[in-house]
Amino acid sequence: MKLLLHAGPMKTGSTAFQELLGVNRSLLEHSGIRFRHLRRQELDDLEAVLEAERRRGWPRVLLLSHECLCRLDPYRLKAALRLVPAPAEAVLVARPLREVYPSLYLQNLKGHVMRTSSYEEFLQEQIERDRRPEQAERGQVFRYAFLEEQMQAAGCAVQWVSYARSSLLDDLLSWLAHHADAVEMLRGLKPLPTPSGVSPRRSLDGTVVEVARRLNERCRAGTLSPEDRDSLLVALLDSSDRIRSQRQGLDSFRENHATRLDALDDELNGTFWRHHDMHPSPWDPK
Repeated sequence: MKLLLHAGPMKTGSTAFQELLGVNRSLLEHSGIRFRHLRRQELDDLEAVLEAERRRGWPRVLLLSHECLCRLDPYRLKAALRLVPAPAEAVLVARPLREVYPSLYLQNLKGHVMRTSSYEEFLQEQIERDRRPEQAERGQVFRYAFLEEQMQAAGCAVQWVSYARSSLLDDLLSWLAHHADAVEMLRGLKPLPTPSGVSPRRSLDGTVVEVARRLNERCRAGTLSPEDRDSLLVALLDSSDRIRSQRQGLDSFRENHATRLDALDDELNGTFWRHHDMHPSPWDPK
């Protein structure tokens, strides 16, 4: 029996990987792989999840996935993993800060967080969190060496994948096929469904940030219903898709901070990138 963890962090393609595994669940099970996409509330009681899996009967390979697994307290995670009669092997994805910061902010705008603060305010909060990750009890952390240490403290062997949009799913599937001894599984996979509505796989364009902030302010104030907010967000996402398809060059919302975030990435993660012989990928305007 093997235990595999797809552990995040956020904004590194987790939803796409989870959806791909979800539509291919039967194929995975035929290969002896039981895939469980953990819900947020299940992270708070992972021992109950694993106890339920034990009663069900351990599969040849159990794959657990959640983009915040890497943010669990390592001692709580270690206690839960003791229920499994196999060591845990985890995969995490490293993405350059110049990409992950704006992506997380835009996700906060259209998600349940309903962020109303500016991008500059967000950057101040996130940079402070990543400078002192050991003090960050809540929120996301992109100090990759720290995340690796946390997972190792929980008893997990850790492997990293460098985020590259064009090959990310293939890279994650290759990791899974290798560790699950299921190379044949890569053949005949159903394609990833096209995202629609307010899917996490859809992103707002930087040009509509202020409109999204105003929608959130009105929704928080009770002058706009959540249903109407969602309808307007879908229209903004549709517009964002059209804007990106017609844009010549980079999105200024992201480009304006790229140099600053590259310097920060080198300060916070430079040793990590070099130690793993990984290099931040070229900026992908899509």
